[in-house]
Amino acid sequence: MMKKVCFFGLFLLLLAMSVNSVGAITLNFNGFIADEANLLPDSVENDLNMTLWDLQKKSGADLVVVTLPTLNGKSVESVALDIGRSYKLGAVGKNNGMVFLTAPNERRMRIELGTGLENKISMKKLEEIRDYDILPYYKKNDYKNGITRGTYLLVNAIAEVENVSVKTQGYCPSRTSNSGSSSRNDSDLPFWAYPFIILAALFSPRSRRFTSGSFGGFGGGGGFGGSGCSGSW
Repeated sequence: MMKKVCFFGLFLLLLAMSVNSVGAITLNFNGFIADEANLLPDSVENDLNMTLWDLQKKSGADLVVVTLPTLNGKSVESVALDIGRSYKLGAVGKNNGMVFLTAPNERRMRIELGTGLENKISMKKLEEIRDYDILPYYKKNDYKNGITRGTYLLVNAIAEVENVSVKTQGYCPSRTSNSGSSSRNDSDLPFWAYPFIILAALFSPRSRRFTSGSFGGFGGGGGFGGSGCSGSW
């Protein structure tokens, strides 16, 4: 009788593990980006990856950019939390990971903080980036520029609290005209500035490609407590 009970308990344990594995999210990461919804051109992914790699090298922080075609009925909060924990983002002992998740079909997004960043990056800072830099682009279905600008600003937020200087690769879009804040636009540049911009683009190191060989994987932290901010549009 005792053996039957043990075998039955083992069966239930294996069944639970099987259910959990089916429900777990499997992402195809290209460096720090898993663009499952196909919102980003390869050139943008490369620029963001080079910047995110520099952030990781200097601080140990893992900021991942994830887009999903569907949340499969789950909340954006639970999905982002699962990503942070499952992929063990952030350095061991520091837990300085971050998830920037976008689900365009459900029109939901989430910025999830690792426990090591919870008391360093204020919620006000995250909400400002969400409301003034990301969502105005998303409301126009311009996900490429919304993700790009949001990622660069989140990199800056992490770099600031980690006391490091990150080399930004690529172009960061300006705030949109309806973001509620004034910002410099390309049309405001003086005419003599354009030749310098063209030369800078030609001779910049942007042509370097991010390869899997230059990326050693995530840090192995994974401490996430459910702190962050969500948004819809």
